[in-house]
Order: sequence, then structure tokens, then C-alpha cells
Amino acid sequence: MVDGPASATTAAGAGAGARAGDAALDHKTVGTLYLVVALAFLLTSGVLGVLLRAQLAGPDGDLLTVNQYSEAFSYHGLFGVFFFLVPAVLGLATAVVPLQIGATRLAFPRLQAMALWLTVIGGGMVAAAPFLDGGSKVVSGWTLGSPLPLGPGFGGEAVDLVILGVGLSLVAAVAASVNLVVTVAKLRAPGVTLARLPLFSWAVTVMASVFVVALGVLLAALVMLFVDRNLGGQLLAGASEPPGSTLWPTLFWFGAYPMLWGLLVAALGIVSEIVPVFARARIADHGRAMAALGATGTLAFFGWPSEVVGLSDGRWLFVAGALVVLLPVLSVVVNWLLTLASGRRHPRPGPRTPAVPAILAVGFSLALGLGLLAGAASALDAAGDLHVNAFATGTQHGLFFLPVTLALVAGLHFWGPKLWGRRLSVGAGRLEALLLVGGGLLLTASLLVLGLQDMPLHVATYASGEGWQAAGVAAAVGGAAFGLGAVVVVLDVVGALAGRPAPVGRDPWGGHTLEWTTTSPPPPHNFTVLPLVVSATPALDLREAAGGAGTGEDGS
Repeated sequence: MVDGPASATTAAGAGAGARAGDAALDHKTVGTLYLVVALAFLLTSGVLGVLLRAQLAGPDGDLLTVNQYSEAFSYHGLFGVFFFLVPAVLGLATAVVPLQIGATRLAFPRLQAMALWLTVIGGGMVAAAPFLDGGSKVVSGWTLGSPLPLGPGFGGEAVDLVILGVGLSLVAAVAASVNLVVTVAKLRAPGVTLARLPLFSWAVTVMASVFVVALGVLLAALVMLFVDRNLGGQLLAGASEPPGSTLWPTLFWFGAYPMLWGLLVAALGIVSEIVPVFARARIADHGRAMAALGATGTLAFFGWPSEVVGLSDGRWLFVAGALVVLLPVLSVVVNWLLTLASGRRHPRPGPRTPAVPAILAVGFSLALGLGLLAGAASALDAAGDLHVNAFATGTQHGLFFLPVTLALVAGLHFWGPKLWGRRLSVGAGRLEALLLVGGGLLLTASLLVLGLQDMPLHVATYASGEGWQAAGVAAAVGGAAFGLGAVVVVLDVVGALAGRPAPVGRDPWGGHTLEWTTTSPPPPHNFTVLPLVVSATPALDLREAAGGAGTGEDGS
């Protein structure tokens, strides 16, 4: 890669080979399809989540039986994590990263398309499982914990279909991650050095690297589970006393815990692109932000034992690992605050009404703050009950599920005009922000309160004397609002994709990175002419060189 200033580089030659028959392999098309599939599973997970919260809105709930509740809880988590969050982040990265680094394509276009279809097939298998023999036996939550790893008495096609479906989704995620890492490593445009990578592209590189290691372990654990259940193996069930007591959760959380942090790293990367654009300032310290994102991905591998209930040896060492990973996240947040302060010191013309991506970024910060507090409390309660009651669910929602979802929706509003040549609706976006942020925070806070009131994990009903009704009602209201917000997001995206491209200009937000220098939507080869890249903000450099005020082309 060229380290210093480069002459203007023509990309038309590199893209001249793009043919109409290759449209299905265009990273923008594949990324968009990834997002559509993920949003469909968001709706599925959301409907199940609303049913769960409605069941617990009052004592002696009879909307679902105990087994139906446990089954719905399991599928809610499986769809939400493996078929919404992971594919959605990978889809957004697939669509945006090549544009940010000045590449004409992904390193292996067919590999990404294959990963997309593996995700679809895997999701279809899991969706079909409830309707097959043994469907009511998938009652172990999204962690697929006890009793499944114990094997005996839990046969049936449905359970195996869930294992295979989730396994296919993991194969797809690893393949897509490898593709993204190779793309960033090998296809950067001249001048786009590693030190000048946009923060989202760097965050995706960190996340993808984490995925390759962590999800490989999780995939191996699923293979062991399948062998034990179908081929007479004793890889999990006979590995410990009592059978299967710690090996499955150890393997699962060694893979899943870093995976969740990897998703959060990508979310931090999305917001790190939005904050400086709407602050009308460069990021306060680009190098420090890159270091913090990299440290978060690395330290994610040190806190997983804190999630393994019953693993007592060296518990406080694991607590330290779970706490230390919070520090680089705080460093990223401080960087945003410094960026905002810099923007106030040097104001530039811009919109008076906050744009939807900025509103969602604020909501992300609020959710992340609540999640960090909950995560710290959970880590410090090393041998207490916060790991085995509703507080654990609230922590996962506040630290991972809610912030990542808010960042993804912010990213859709931010990059949607670039990818599809059409803005998502401003009015719908503000409604989405109200419902997703307000509902998500209410749901998360209520779950944390229920945890402090010692409500057990996965409880399907409770007696009137427990005192959980007030927080249960609040959680139900928050869950319903969040679910409605998800519906609005899906309708908003469908409307943008189905409508005709509107004249949004190549740079509607006053963006900083390379994608804002090409047309909206970009041509199949992404760029006709690449500008000089002499910093991490080439689009901002061009605008300042031309005497621009730092706003978008349309003044928005």
C-alpha cells in the first residue's frame, strides 16, 4: 500500500470487467440481501419476545404453558442472535467496507453470496424445527444448555435441525468474516494504509478476526453435540462429573462471549463514523480510537469464564478480565465526547434539527451506558445471584442486544442513501428512535430491576406474592414498544428499497470517508475516479480543499 500522497487513481479500468451477469455477486446487492434476511428474523424474534413479556406482565400468566414459554424463549434468542444480529452486522459490512477502502469488490465475491445462502438455509431449518418431531424439546435458551448436552431423552428431528441450522449460520459467518478480513488486507486503494482505515472498516476487521476464532470453537462444540446425540459419542456427556456439567457451557461461552463483544465493536465502529460527521469535526484521536477498538476485541477473550455458572476456580481472575474489557469501550466514548467538544469550539453551518442517525447514536450511548453499569455490577458479583437471575438477561440486552440493534438502525439511515440512492423516511426514523430507544431502555431497566428482586432466569410464571408485577408490566410495555419500532424499521427499509431512487447527492450528510466521493447509488465498480488519499478522511479533505463548509451537498 502507498503510505504517502498518491496521484488520482482511476478505478474504471478495475471495474470494466463488471458485467450484468455479475450483479448478483455485487457486494452492495449481497449486503442488502443480508440485511433483508436479518430484518425478517428480527421480526420473528420480536414477535416471540413480545409474547414472552406479555406472559410475565402479571402473576399466574396463562398465555403460554411452561413448555411453550421455554420453547419460545429459546427460538427468540436463537433468531435474535444468530440470524439477526450476526447477519445484519455482516450484511452492513459487506455493503459498506469495500466502498470505504476504495475497493471495486470483495476479495471473494462468490464466497459472500454462498455465506448469505447458508444463512438463509440455516435460518429456514431452525424456523421449521418447531413443527417437526421433538420441536417442543428445544427449551434450553439461545445458549442450548442443559438438558440438550446430556443427550438421553431429548431426541427428535427438531433438536438436530436446530443444531444443524445454527451450525450452518456459524459456517456462513466465519466464511464471510474471512472474506472481509482479506478484502481489507489486500484490496485497499492507494493511500488507504492500515493507519488510515475508516473506523467502521477497522472495527469490522477486528470483529471478523474475533469471529474466525470464537465461532470456530462454537462450531466445534455444535459438532461434538451432534456426535453425542446421533453417533453414540461421549464427547460432552461423559467428559465431566456430573455428565456435561461444565464442558458445554465452557465451550459455548468461549465462543459466544467474544462473539457478542465483536458485535459491539462493530456497533462502536458505526457510531464512530456518525459522531464526527454530525459534530462537524474530525474524530478527536483516530489512532486512539483504533487502538481501543482493537483492545476491546482482544480482551473479549479474557472474560468468558465469568458466564460459566459453577466454574469457581480462579473466579476473581476472570472477573478482572470481564472488567478490563470495559475500559477500552469507555475510551471510545471519551473520544466521542472530545470530538463533540471540538465541534462546538469550531462550529460550522449545519442542520438545526438533529438527523435520525445522530438521534440513534445518542440512544446507543444511553443504552451502552446502562449496559456498562450492569456489566460491571454483574462482573463484580462473582459468586452471587446476578448470573442466574433476570439481571443476566438485562445485562445481555443492555450491553449487547440493544446497543448493537440501535447502531445497526443508525447505520441503515446513515448509509442507506449511499447504497440505495434514497433516504429512509425522516418521520419514520424519528418514530423508530422513540420506540426502539425508549422501549429498549424500559425493557432493559425492568429486567435489571427484576434481577435485583431475584426473579430467576427463564421463569415462565410466578405467584402474586412475589412482587414482580410492576417491573413485569414495565418490561411488557417496553418490549411491545421495541417490537413496534422493529416493524417500523422493516417497513421503512422496504419502502426505501421498493421506491425509485431520489436525488440525494453523492454526499448528503457531509461525510468524511471514501464512500461519500462516489455516486449514490454507486456504479457496479464503485468508483470511476478515486481521489487522493492522504488521511483517514479523504472526502472531508476534498470538501475543505474546495472551500466547502462541511455540510452535505444538499445542505442537510
